[in-house]
Amino acid sequence: MKIRLLNSNELQQAADLSDLVFGKPGQPSMGKSFPALFHPGVSHSYGAFTDEGELVAFMGLAPDVVRIGEARLNVFSIGSVCTHPDFRGQNLASTLLAECMEHARRSGASLVFVSGGRSLYRRAGCYDFGRVHYAMLDRSSAAALLQPDTDEWSISPMRPEDTFGISAILSGASPAYEQGPAQLLTLLGSSAIADITMMRQETLTARKDGAIAAFLAAAVPTAPESSTSGEPAKAVEWGGHPQAVARLLAEMLQRHRIQRLEVPVPWQEQALLKLLQQAGAAVQSGPNSGTVWIADAHSLLTQCSPLLKVDWQSFIRIDEAGGRSYTVTNKGQELVLDDSGLLSLLFDPESPHLAGAPEDFCTIPLPYLSGLHYI
Repeated sequence: MKIRLLNSNELQQAADLSDLVFGKPGQPSMGKSFPALFHPGVSHSYGAFTDEGELVAFMGLAPDVVRIGEARLNVFSIGSVCTHPDFRGQNLASTLLAECMEHARRSGASLVFVSGGRSLYRRAGCYDFGRVHYAMLDRSSAAALLQPDTDEWSISPMRPEDTFGISAILSGASPAYEQGPAQLLTLLGSSAIADITMMRQETLTARKDGAIAAFLAAAVPTAPESSTSGEPAKAVEWGGHPQAVARLLAEMLQRHRIQRLEVPVPWQEQALLKLLQQAGAAVQSGPNSGTVWIADAHSLLTQCSPLLKVDWQSFIRIDEAGGRSYTVTNKGQELVLDDSGLLSLLFDPESPHLAGAPEDFCTIPLPYLSGLHYI
């Protein structure tokens, strides 16, 4: 068995294998849903090949830059991890994961996001991270959101001519993935979340005084839900004025006769969260989507340094001997953390370790990981 980087002309085999393992009747091909993996131009993904050249295991790897204020994090995302049923039990996924992790290190990445949390990833040092509030909007809470400012926003389905307006909203957001209009259109057209949940993607815009103030892309059922027991629709990506986003969420539910709409709200989007809570939406909290692995701790802290207010080397010491650990020093007190603890300190506003950080330290916000950039 040979483990190696895939060539671009081999990615159709990878899409076919992913369809074999994950595909459902009527579901679009993974090759269509995940262009960053299967039509990347230059492949970063790895596979296991038989001596005859047949691809029998695949691990998709895609690079991105997450911009948070003045900081830029070089990250990878792992997804579409699959092994042909006839070749399971040979630790191929573990070997591929090790190759992808080393690839990320060589590339200068600080983090690797994984679209899953199974034992394969946790054994390799992947952990939960961040904080997201999951709001469930129903017809009653949607009606409450529609009461104020009913005529302030002009709501309509997205048109191709809206591309620059939506791109400007995303470019001005923080945190956000770095992307241009062409990549935005590719992601909107691929509709990954809608495809894997067997729904369809709909995108609405809100205008005020003729300018786009907000947009919302959501995965909605192909047929109206007959009861609240069905799979809820899902807000995939949004941006812009919080009140306009709230109005779009309510409009999406009502226009498509949806019973429920799940809205994952990252902890930093407090204005939108407050509007949803005031409307009566049920809210639960949990970690961000998937898990994350620290590719290189020094790179991570250096790339985050514009957000830490103080020189990270003045209060965090990295110890690579005998397993990676971190000593956080504040006012003469020392706190020793592992990778999980550092991720908690950096990205979770409810971290138990915040008491050991300097007074000027601020939790770093991350985007929700199962949006348009989901891998």
